[in-house]
Amino acid sequence: MKRNYFLNSKLNKFLNFYLILNILPSAIFLLFSFEGCKSPTGPQTESRDYIWTVDTIKTMDPLTLSRIWGISPSDVWAVGSGAATALGIWHFDGNRWDCDSISRGFTPWAVIGFSRDEVWIGNTSSTIWKYNGFQWLQYGQYNTAGYDKTWILNFDGTASNNIYGVGCANKNDGSSYKGIIMRYDGTSWKFANIPYTKVEFIDGKIDQNSGALIIEGTVFDSTGWLSKLYVWDGNQLKEIYSGIRYGDVGSVGKEVLVDIDQKIYKYENGQLVLWKDLSRTAYGGKIWCGRNENDFFLGTLAGKGIAHYNGTDIQTIYKFKSELDIYGGYAFDNDVFFLLKAINGSGDNYILHGKLN
Repeated sequence: MKRNYFLNSKLNKFLNFYLILNILPSAIFLLFSFEGCKSPTGPQTESRDYIWTVDTIKTMDPLTLSRIWGISPSDVWAVGSGAATALGIWHFDGNRWDCDSISRGFTPWAVIGFSRDEVWIGNTSSTIWKYNGFQWLQYGQYNTAGYDKTWILNFDGTASNNIYGVGCANKNDGSSYKGIIMRYDGTSWKFANIPYTKVEFIDGKIDQNSGALIIEGTVFDSTGWLSKLYVWDGNQLKEIYSGIRYGDVGSVGKEVLVDIDQKIYKYENGQLVLWKDLSRTAYGGKIWCGRNENDFFLGTLAGKGIAHYNGTDIQTIYKFKSELDIYGGYAFDNDVFFLLKAINGSGDNYILHGKLN
């Protein structure tokens, strides 16, 4: 089944689209196509019998939806960046996707929440916003001494009083930047006291078995591009990987899984331990979302479709009719959502919704 939603937005035509794109380095923008997801803990299910629907998000202005989170299959949020900030926030009520078309002057990059009336959005404008069940309001502005902007690029959390945000502080002229970690304790957002690290933190997942935050980052220097992985235990920031092969964090239930070059690792005893080797297979290894280590979703190479691991084997359970990038995913007990877009990054956004039959 395919549904089509069209939003004719003429708001903020005066905004310079190229300025928005230049807020983040183009390489970081591309890396967001590897975004992972967090799912509520649910019962193990190995079924692959899904009924699929595809919703098409059409907008007059360019838009890329790249983060998704929900409290239930009838209360899902998707956010992304584009030419008009009024198009950055979308909501699904169980029947259709809608955007309120209100310009709030920021480009959303992160979304999380734990109830209908407490949803958080992070952005590249040094602010964090909160939805109270009726409207979005600015919760606070957060600046780092010596830097012009704070970027919150992704959230993860275990409860409403234990939420982490990762990103970077930077100068507008690009001369300096550093990775940052923030934490919400149920009362306020505060910066973690970490050593200067010239890395852009773009994602972070909490390993609930250890309580550690596994952070994904990237750096460009005189030697070229490097992928980095760190562990933050609340006191110490420790590098656990550095290389030209991209290190990608994802989570299934309470565990963090890391993909490096089609190899999936678990985080155990302060280090990465090889769990599954998908080399020489058709599967990319990136964990998009899942319910537990025997029930999770991953991509196929060359944008061919969605694959599923059921504890025994991996099979493609949804084939794309054309080459698409997966930008995000989120799993509930019986439903799963994926953010999709054409490989070239232009055109419509598609939201694939699978429901167990």
